[in-house]
Amino acid sequence: MDTKTLQILAEKLWNSYAEIFPKLVRFDPPKIILNNRLSVTAGYNWSEKNTVDLAAKFFVNNKREMLQVILPHELAHQIDFNLNGWRENKKHHGRDWQIVMVELGQAPNPYHTMKL
Repeated sequence: MDTKTLQILAEKLWNSYAEIFPKLVRFDPPKIILNNRLSVTAGYNWSEKNTVDLAAKFFVNNKREMLQVILPHELAHQIDFNLNGWRENKKHHGRDWQIVMVELGQAPNPYHTMKL
């Protein structure tokens, strides 16, 4: 899967999430980057940069989970940041993020179990 296709999918998801969280229309969808260096972490959200890195290596055997679980998981971090801001004591998989995940119809699991 290429970055352009992922970006289009992420933008479609973002627009559907804006229906759940109307304030999101004020924010651009995050830029999606396929990262060849990630080997344990399946994805990472750089909230302040509005960027999501997805581990390219995991797409080989886990495309479905990467698209249906990991991408929404990382987008939920950006949504949490956009709606709730950043605090010194904020937990990345804390209550605010968990609420976003549930609203998106996702299980608020902080970790994946995929193997390379």
